[in-house]
Amino acid sequence: MNVLQLPLLDELLDAVSTDPFPYTKKFDEAINDPFCFLHTSGTTGVPKPIPWSHGLIGTMDAVRLLPRGGDGDLPPWTTDWKTGDTIYSSFPMSHGAGIIMDILMPALFNLHCVLGPAGVLPNINLVEALAVNTRIDIWSMVPSLVDELGETPGVMSKLKSSKFICASGGPVSPVSAGKVNEVIRVLNLTGTTEGLFIGNLIPPREDWFWFCFHPYSGFEFKQVEPDTYEHLVHRNEHWPLFQGIFHTFPEKQSINFKDLYMRHPTKPNLWAFKGRSDDLVTEAFITTHSAIKGCLVFGTGKPQAGLLIELNDPLHKTDELLDSIWETVQQANSMSRHKNQLLRDFVAFATPDKPFFRTDKGTVKRSATLKLYADYIERFYSSRSDDIGGTFDFDMSSTHSIEDNVRKILASSLPDIQEASADTDLFALRLDSLGAFAAIKTIRAATGLGDQIGPRHIYANPTIASLSGTIALLAAEAQSASETTLCERPVDNVGAKIASMIAQHKARQSFSLNAFDYVNPNHGMGLVLYFPIRDGVSYEQVFANLQEGLNRTFDLIPALSGKMANCSEQVIGYTKGDLCVTIPPLAKADSARNRLVYKDLSAVLPSFDHLRKGGFAPSAFRDSLMPADIFVGQANFVSGGCILAVDLNHCCLDGLGAMVALKAWAENCRYLQGDQSATCGWYDPESFNHSLPEILHQQEGWARPLREVDPGTWGFLPFFPPDDENNTKSEKASEESLPPRPIFPLHPVWPLPRAERCLKTTMFLITPEKLELMKQDVIADPSTKGTIPSISDTVQAFFWRAAIRARYRVATEIHKQKFSPDNVSILELPTDIRPHFSSRLPPTYMGSMLILNRSSMPIETLCSAETTIAKVALLLRQSAARITPSLVHDALTILQSLPDHSRFSTANMGLEHMHAMISNMMLFPTSEICFGDTFFANGGVPETMRPQLERGNGRFRFLVVFPMRKDGGVELVLGTHPEELEMFLTDEEFTRYADMVDTCC
Repeated sequence: MNVLQLPLLDELLDAVSTDPFPYTKKFDEAINDPFCFLHTSGTTGVPKPIPWSHGLIGTMDAVRLLPRGGDGDLPPWTTDWKTGDTIYSSFPMSHGAGIIMDILMPALFNLHCVLGPAGVLPNINLVEALAVNTRIDIWSMVPSLVDELGETPGVMSKLKSSKFICASGGPVSPVSAGKVNEVIRVLNLTGTTEGLFIGNLIPPREDWFWFCFHPYSGFEFKQVEPDTYEHLVHRNEHWPLFQGIFHTFPEKQSINFKDLYMRHPTKPNLWAFKGRSDDLVTEAFITTHSAIKGCLVFGTGKPQAGLLIELNDPLHKTDELLDSIWETVQQANSMSRHKNQLLRDFVAFATPDKPFFRTDKGTVKRSATLKLYADYIERFYSSRSDDIGGTFDFDMSSTHSIEDNVRKILASSLPDIQEASADTDLFALRLDSLGAFAAIKTIRAATGLGDQIGPRHIYANPTIASLSGTIALLAAEAQSASETTLCERPVDNVGAKIASMIAQHKARQSFSLNAFDYVNPNHGMGLVLYFPIRDGVSYEQVFANLQEGLNRTFDLIPALSGKMANCSEQVIGYTKGDLCVTIPPLAKADSARNRLVYKDLSAVLPSFDHLRKGGFAPSAFRDSLMPADIFVGQANFVSGGCILAVDLNHCCLDGLGAMVALKAWAENCRYLQGDQSATCGWYDPESFNHSLPEILHQQEGWARPLREVDPGTWGFLPFFPPDDENNTKSEKASEESLPPRPIFPLHPVWPLPRAERCLKTTMFLITPEKLELMKQDVIADPSTKGTIPSISDTVQAFFWRAAIRARYRVATEIHKQKFSPDNVSILELPTDIRPHFSSRLPPTYMGSMLILNRSSMPIETLCSAETTIAKVALLLRQSAARITPSLVHDALTILQSLPDHSRFSTANMGLEHMHAMISNMMLFPTSEICFGDTFFANGGVPETMRPQLERGNGRFRFLVVFPMRKDGGVELVLGTHPEELEMFLTDEEFTRYADMVDTCC
């Protein structure tokens, strides 16, 4: 090997001791002379030296000669580079993009170039200083810096006056960089060290993430599998000026870049980079997690891909951090179209003594790092050779074999299951929701049951024995259905049309509500969703898409377009207060279309950005600006965003039903935007069949005489017994009987009259750090005795105790009220019983399936300094443990027996008491509600979703835990009087964990 000792920079730039060297060659003479030598970065292989000839760098000058091209006559990427513009590049001079942006482009386009400062690596603070102190027109940034900018809104806003940011050198995060594009145009460029930037065009701003190339580029995208295209280039007559790669490889006629792209669903000439596989895009997204320094997907040739993560702090691996990282991995999985999804058991962490190798632009050197970890990866797979993969042989021949396979699958998430009996409660062994999800995913693949089995089957059958029995039953039903289908005779076209028409007419037949539906009284469930709108998109475009998407949803679920009505007394089996849903018949279906209301509030409400910065504070506007009836949607437009207010009748749908309706609406909007996969195929046609619960209750053998039902079951319902509860006895009372129904007043009317002195909405925030502090405090509490409450129970316990303490202090300190040990506080938690009801109930069933999980504690005990959050959380968990399949079916038996619905009451009704109801939306999957990114920013997902609160502030003591924020924080909202708010703010325990964000007081 020849080794050359390069002179130092000072010597190379010393003009005094250097003889003049006039350069007199013309371009044609120098076209093949080297201008400089670079080498490839090593991101995807061994670095190779690459000569840059004058002919190659001349293609950067020739870009200005490219005519407009592509769909819509898109301009070349240098169109807006003007004489006198100032450019700053974060790339080092050793990188091709650094040479282009710091030397070539300034020379060719007469730009001012800002360099340095020396010895300082480009970082977000330097970007901020440059934005404030120097007028930068054009930024050229490495991907990691663009992503970091997207998560630093305070700095991002200072770049708003610049023209654009060129992002190149690797994949950027579609989420983080998408936030940047909303403030300053992101010009996403792709090129190679060997060919520089070839034929890049400027797509519309909303398509910033997609690449578009000029026809002169000679590019071909060859389909290699569905939605995957390999990138090739073929020499054409334009090559000397516009195909620089053939200056580097003059002997080639065609070159395979070995990069993979996917095609835009509706714009065939737009392409998104998939890397060498889907892996690079997945890695880029996962690396947006604040605790992750870098990651690599590995496992080529293996049945299951793995993920190697390098943490910023390798020694900090708390359960909460791992859960948070897994949530990010799950999001990456949901975005990836690759069939080989990442599993939690196949996530590993880099060791502190083996940091990832990196290039000078900060990207991970894949080959070198994977070689460094080659032995580790082999040991990793060896240790999981018995784990569950895509080829797991699930023996269904006997009950014993099914139980054995279920045990093996669960062991990957729950090692203790190996020694447990088949009747041990899985959740007592600390199986969590993620473990249940992972197990179900494997069971689905191994058994072929697919979506017929879900996590709810584990919740309803929380032992190996019961879960195995359910799997055997579902498999038998699936086999029977398959055999029936094979035996069916083909139907002619006329017959198929008639069958379809019959189905449409049946879907529009009016129906009565079932007994469970009345657990929710006849009132509206108002929800507000906040969407940012893409730049350049008009309110009218957004509204038209929402309107037509809603119309399609009414076609899919006709009952959503119907109305609530009182049942006729002439109906057989009529009970006073019975309700029904009336639906427009098919001939009059058009009468229910175009129900969405348009309202421009841009002159009334602050801008969307202002609302976002204020945390979407309740005080920013009043719910009265957004009226909602049975199903009414109102699209309220503010500068930069859309506040979508909807109202769904709570007697007809519960919270999960509302999510199904919104998800279907969102998917129909995506379909109209060109997403051909948005077919709502997940929606079960029986999802709005309100007869199903009572059919399953009867056919599965749960029906029994009322006299056999434990009277304590009344405590889980919002109805009083029709006679004195002391006379309501069970024939089978025992030591295992439920506790008696808690005592509170029966209110004579629904709804209660609005109080003269109403509550005012107040919002508090538990930051991720303080949530972690709360969890650690609860874990350290001796009263837990090794039983660690869930974070959901912990937050609910904290909220209940704090709310009652504030009212208790007002009562005792201001009003001098006295309390005895007999005075109790009741907490009511609406609880979804689908997991306990029946495995045959469709997972998308939309009717009400709620009961009230009630807990009670003496007021003085609840408010005592000696009572800890942990003690209260354990009480909530004990109450929830009483909810079993037997109890929920007994609840239905009681509801079916009611002579009428007049004795409806909950403890939280009224304001002058010490009770509360908490609606816990903490784990609501708002990320599944995606309206598409053609018109909406944030990927089409609402930035937040909130209930309309003010309508109840004069009638209930209603507390809400909002869906968990992206940063892991939790928002708590309730109505308070000013004196109660003062007590919150002076409560040391409360302020240790929560901060006030906003109040209407």
